Amino acid sequence: MSFLELEGLHAFVTGATGGIGSAIVEELLASGCKVTAHDLRPSALPSQPNLYVLQGDMSDESSISKSFSDAVAHFGPINVLAANAGITDESNAYPIWSTPLDLWERTYAVNVRGTFLTIKHFLQSVDSAQQRDSGRELKNVSIVVTGSETGVFGQAGHVEYASGKAGLQYGLVKTVKNEIVRLNSRARINAVAPGWVDTPLIEGRLDDPKEMWREAQATVPLRKIAKPTDVARAAAFLASHRAAGHISGQCISVDGGMEGRIVWSEEEIHKTANTESKTQMKSTEGSSSAIPQSLVLPTKSLPKIKVLISVDFDAVSGWLGTGAHPDNNLADYSTGFFAGHVGVPRLLKLFKRIGIQEKVTWFVPMHSAESFPEEFKGIMDSGAEIGLHGYAHEGAPQLTLEQEVEVLTHCIELCTKLTGRKPTGYRAPLYQLRESTIALLEKHSFLYDSSLSHHDSRPYYLPNIPPIKAPDYVPSTSALDWMHPVPKPAPPTPSTLVEIPGNWYVEDMTPLQYYPNTPNSQGYVDVRTIEQMWKDKFEWIRGERDELGEGDTMVFPLVLHPDTSGMAHVIGMVERMLKWFKGWGEDEVEFCTFEEVAREWKGKNPVEG
Repeated sequence: MSFLELEGLHAFVTGATGGIGSAIVEELLASGCKVTAHDLRPSALPSQPNLYVLQGDMSDESSISKSFSDAVAHFGPINVLAANAGITDESNAYPIWSTPLDLWERTYAVNVRGTFLTIKHFLQSVDSAQQRDSGRELKNVSIVVTGSETGVFGQAGHVEYASGKAGLQYGLVKTVKNEIVRLNSRARINAVAPGWVDTPLIEGRLDDPKEMWREAQATVPLRKIAKPTDVARAAAFLASHRAAGHISGQCISVDGGMEGRIVWSEEEIHKTANTESKTQMKSTEGSSSAIPQSLVLPTKSLPKIKVLISVDFDAVSGWLGTGAHPDNNLADYSTGFFAGHVGVPRLLKLFKRIGIQEKVTWFVPMHSAESFPEEFKGIMDSGAEIGLHGYAHEGAPQLTLEQEVEVLTHCIELCTKLTGRKPTGYRAPLYQLRESTIALLEKHSFLYDSSLSHHDSRPYYLPNIPPIKAPDYVPSTSALDWMHPVPKPAPPTPSTLVEIPGNWYVEDMTPLQYYPNTPNSQGYVDVRTIEQMWKDKFEWIRGERDELGEGDTMVFPLVLHPDTSGMAHVIGMVERMLKWFKGWGEDEVEFCTFEEVAREWKGKNPVEG
């Protein structure tokens, strides 16, 4: 027998696929337990005789009840429960007065309700096992709850997480310790409260050295982040009657001695940083963690990411130009009226509430400006930039060269008349422009275009190349006639357009708006899928800023539509994204208009005329 004497016992672990959960599973298996590993997500744990994997929802009573029944049927009575499962959302931080109710309820559903149901059905299984054995008490009945030091010190911006953990590790544990002994005279319940732990749950959260110092190292005497195995071994200790048989109702901190005050100054951390290992800690999956073991202060400040919010005010015009179809009808056009009368006011109100209304660029088809004059006036009054977006959202391939000249000339004159200022920016409807469009924009002294995607996060001079022609594969031609590379672009001139990239992957409409007569129309994609895609892109380019040269600028453009982002189920996601951007702070993110970025970039990259 080992010191813990856990050999042969059946342990049930929730949240078993996470960083701490998988470490607890491995620790209990190494101690000789038979382990049921339970999680909502599929398990990647390697198969072995003493491991039984179950997938289920601990916040659903019928699901968790069935899981305990299945576990008992597989390995017999359960002796040890590691109630470890929990969730948190580190992508946002809300003060309590702004905390979304759905975030609170989602977090409590898993962390509090789920833990309650897990303990309830574990103890019911203990009671049933003892009744089947003529009342003889099951040995080594113990519960270990995974709490958090946020339940001790709180966590600004995460009241939903900290309050739930505090309730578990104190209110629930202290109450259950007095009840559990009526079921089994030696049964115990305790909690472990980790501080910062190197798990995928906070991957990248402490990449910034100053945040690492402020959030973790300055208040931790041991001056390091815990590994999942540190928590797992504490849990195994508390699970053992032999080792911890006289400990019940306690919350054991696994936090390196974390204090609610600063222990190490930034200067002291800096002094020892050069003598400590610079290696990164390993995650439980064996991959490198983004969290450094010791602090290395930055040698240079990184440039801000310019967040460029644009709105294409297509409205009814979207159905008249690139979206024209003989089957379009009043139902389709009504969504255009929604865009003007509902979507635009909603977005203007949101931008004002966030405080970025003057940093938004609206690309407006002049059909929308004339058809919705009050809403267009609201856009002008907000102080936003206004760029051109055709007249009736017509694509260049739909027009003759003469018509293209007429449309652009009329739109410039009309926009100048309405706004009192000649537009400097252009976005082609449905990104459909051609070489003649570029020549016309340069002729009319436009500063920038935002229709192309030679890059996805940096401005550049729009390459000037001849029209690209597809090969003619007919039998009568020789392959030698078309096997040629793309011609090299001509050098930029003072009139060359600055291109601020835009593409389908930074759009709301393509995945979130249904167009009945448009190929590849979607409209039923979960907004959280798009939200996460945008966050993933932002976080990746954020890590690339150290590669920027003197003349480079990092941009994150978004293309919204009042038709789409004005809808009730989408605008909440847009608000979360805008708050998420702002949450990075002024040292990381700057909201700008497209014109501001184009002028700044062109100033850093002048072209001699």
